[in-house]
Amino acid sequence: MDLQDRRFVIRAAAVTVFIALLMHLNGFFAGSPVKIALNVLIWATFVSRFVLRAFWQPRAMSIAFVGLVALETAAGIIWFKENVLIYYLAAIVVTTAIRLFLGPRRVPLLAAMIAVTLLYTALGEVNLTSFASFVIIAVFFYVNVRSRRERDSAYEANKRHLAELQEAYAHLQEASAASMRNAVLDERARIARDIHDAVGHSLTSLIVQMQALRYMIAQDPAQAEQSLSGMLGVARQGLQDIRTSVHALADDRAVSGLAPLRALLARMEATAGVGYAFRSELAEDEAGEADGALLFSVLQEAITNLVRHSGATRADVRLYRENGRIVLLVRDDGRAGAAGGVREGFGLKTMRARLEEQGGRLTWRAAEPHGFEIKAELPDGSGEETGDRDDDDGR
Repeated sequence: MDLQDRRFVIRAAAVTVFIALLMHLNGFFAGSPVKIALNVLIWATFVSRFVLRAFWQPRAMSIAFVGLVALETAAGIIWFKENVLIYYLAAIVVTTAIRLFLGPRRVPLLAAMIAVTLLYTALGEVNLTSFASFVIIAVFFYVNVRSRRERDSAYEANKRHLAELQEAYAHLQEASAASMRNAVLDERARIARDIHDAVGHSLTSLIVQMQALRYMIAQDPAQAEQSLSGMLGVARQGLQDIRTSVHALADDRAVSGLAPLRALLARMEATAGVGYAFRSELAEDEAGEADGALLFSVLQEAITNLVRHSGATRADVRLYRENGRIVLLVRDDGRAGAAGGVREGFGLKTMRARLEEQGGRLTWRAAEPHGFEIKAELPDGSGEETGDRDDDDGR
């Protein structure tokens, strides 16, 4: 039981005892058994207004509550001549009208007090204890009505603010994913410029030297042969520049080792604000180029899903060997339903297809106590062992 529930129980118990005490002081629990039973029923009806708040909250139920109290009051007045019950009914009617129609103001409280006073004067009661108890009950009901309206108003405001925050958070996630995509596009544009600069320079140099070579062959064959060797060097360097740039364009996979994985995680932290921890049991250059490219693709897709769907603030990435396979384990602290309720979307399907093409496999599950975990397994040196793995695993 939390603090709010304990406060409610204590307050309900205090109200229950207090109303019973007031009715006892006014002689409601004395007399014939039928009279006592009716007054106990009236007491229980009053108490239920405080204890069963949710039940009596709707407008129709509030009106029904007033009607029930009116019937009980009429029975007491007709059968037992207890005119003082009209005070209880007056307190209920006024405070219910305040809640349904007037709102939390001080004027209705004064109206309730005046109504009770007029009834007291008209009926000619002279018992000061009776009058004081009715006034206190009226105050109790008014305070209860006012606090409830304020709680309802605060609840609606909090619910509205929560919806606004959720909408803003969804926009922020989309903006983070878009920022990552834009970062990739910017990098590719840079690589395209590098290709243009490097290859354009090489081709221009080749064209100039080839134009000069036409005259060198006739006038100085030795110099022409030397120029031809230089042209071959320029061509080879241009080819190397093209290869380097094209590999970089394919998501920076030309860089061997674990550096591309770390760079990808660092970019995630910088653009999406998701922290990470990266642990590797493999040496820096232990994974081959084919394995590194596949690991990069899987990690990139996992990060995309994490940013777009999970709402995570941290990702733990681990790279290790298990049963002759290289394993990439990605776990976040975001939202995830039951494991059976995680549907394979386009991202998971793409990762699984890439791994299975190389003889690997992909599994995922909802982590405890929260989060999502993706486990990618690929043969150690998948480029060379794909056939063997297919025979072993039946993939």
